[in-house]
Amino acid sequence: MGKIYNLAVKILRRGLMRFGITVAIALTVTPFVSKADEGRKVLVVASSQEPENLFTMWGSTKTGGDAMSFIWRTAIAFNGDNVPFAQLLESLPNQADGSWVVDKASNRMKVTYVFKKGIKWSDGEEITANDLSFAFEILSNENYIYYSKNFPVESVEVVDDYTAILHYKTIDLFPDRELRMHVIPEHVYRPLWEKAVADGGNPWEAFGKQEVVSVKPVVNGPFKVKEWVPGSHIHMVRNPNYNLGPAPKIDEVMYRVIPDLNTLSVNVASDQVHLTDGWLSLEQAAAMKAAPKVDPLFVPALWLEHATLQVNRPPLDNKQVRQAILHAIDREGVNEALFFGQQPSAHSWINESHGAYNPNVMQYKYDPKRALELLAEAGYKSNSNGMLEDAKGKLLEIPITTIAGDRTREQVAALVQAQWQEIGITAKLNPVSARLLFSKVLYGHDTFEGIAIWRWVFSDKVDPRPFWYPGEGAATLDQLHAEGNFWAENERNKKLIEMIGVELNQEKRYEMLREQQAIWAEELPVLPIYWHKRVATVNKALTGYQPADAALIGWNVEEWDISN
Repeated sequence: MGKIYNLAVKILRRGLMRFGITVAIALTVTPFVSKADEGRKVLVVASSQEPENLFTMWGSTKTGGDAMSFIWRTAIAFNGDNVPFAQLLESLPNQADGSWVVDKASNRMKVTYVFKKGIKWSDGEEITANDLSFAFEILSNENYIYYSKNFPVESVEVVDDYTAILHYKTIDLFPDRELRMHVIPEHVYRPLWEKAVADGGNPWEAFGKQEVVSVKPVVNGPFKVKEWVPGSHIHMVRNPNYNLGPAPKIDEVMYRVIPDLNTLSVNVASDQVHLTDGWLSLEQAAAMKAAPKVDPLFVPALWLEHATLQVNRPPLDNKQVRQAILHAIDREGVNEALFFGQQPSAHSWINESHGAYNPNVMQYKYDPKRALELLAEAGYKSNSNGMLEDAKGKLLEIPITTIAGDRTREQVAALVQAQWQEIGITAKLNPVSARLLFSKVLYGHDTFEGIAIWRWVFSDKVDPRPFWYPGEGAATLDQLHAEGNFWAENERNKKLIEMIGVELNQEKRYEMLREQQAIWAEELPVLPIYWHKRVATVNKALTGYQPADAALIGWNVEEWDISN
């Protein structure tokens, strides 16, 4: 153990020192398996955060989702290729067989769910359509933490034990991302829910406090909770009644909570953790390459680092200026210098992992010469000091706002500033707090100047309307700053988004999305900088893990195995 620990410390220290960080490490490692566990396969998953609870209708954090992915199964889920599949259902609803019916005249639709027969809860009772209906009943309570009047499902009609019809208030684009309705055991939770309602007050608060709800729920996944020690670990064991798929090859899951990332890194490097997903930094993952039994993975994420632009007035109201300043950023150089080549340049607002991505959009490689040509066409030329100015002698000034204290964004902003200044653009850095950026700076429609660098998190449901459609009250910060010449002069962009919103045929919708991306990439309502990657570390003893953007980490845990 001492040799392994020393190697882990060396790996961690080497990785940190590359970035000028000197550390004195006195960390602990915990073995995979105790003597009592010998002979059983125990998967150790580690996180720096602890789930808030383990009830499928209540967890909202990544940590909660990760932990619950080993114990819960949903009607519809996503696989490792980001493709939806029927999990508890016989098949995905579709228009061809009449299980998905759209009434365009009333702008409504209904979707029929047919459950597999004989699938059981962890207490041995069968899963039925009533379990879906009951879940909808309690999520419709106004005290539900995620309650929304805009929830698209109006009602759930139970036809028989295995069939339920979801009646929608409006047409919803099902193929991209069906509403993954919750399914919970009515026979267990209805009495508890009804008592909580009868007692008065907030029923969800009283309901959620019970151990059988939030700590040791009755579940339908391959594992169930045996023990949760707060601040330490969640111990999961095989669910003996699991029959949705083959029994897992792994006997137990130990979900460990290790808040300190340095300690977490040492435990990974010293072979005490089989899997982390989304917790370690790029630097820590790069350092892990020296660990002989660890594979660091860089998983594409739908997180777009970009720059919001002030396109409502000069100089960024000019498309040539927008194109020029993107040509003047060495985004691949930034990727290599700061991100080990793992966070590639973005060329569209849709990630390349999505089926609607258009690889043929206009791309802006680092080309200072082309940038200067475009700026000359826009009326800017160098003065005696080498700085660009317009015909009236006004300097080309583009302030760069970023989040103060965010080391990575400050580094990116400094590189952008230096590269712009190389071609004569005056670029002043303006670091502000995250709170100020999102509460005041970006909402200063008339006072915001230049660009602001931050991250946008997209969902796997690709819908351009909330982001790139003008005239709806500036639903997003980027839309707020993109209601100038770009949108006014692009009726085709507006028309495409309107058609995309009602096109139910996925391939036709994707065709229109590709055309819309081409317009977007030419006009540049924002500057795409790079796509983020989430870091996973996998011990070589573990096989079968298949990470993806949309899929939860344990979506196929039945296929995982651990070698000695």
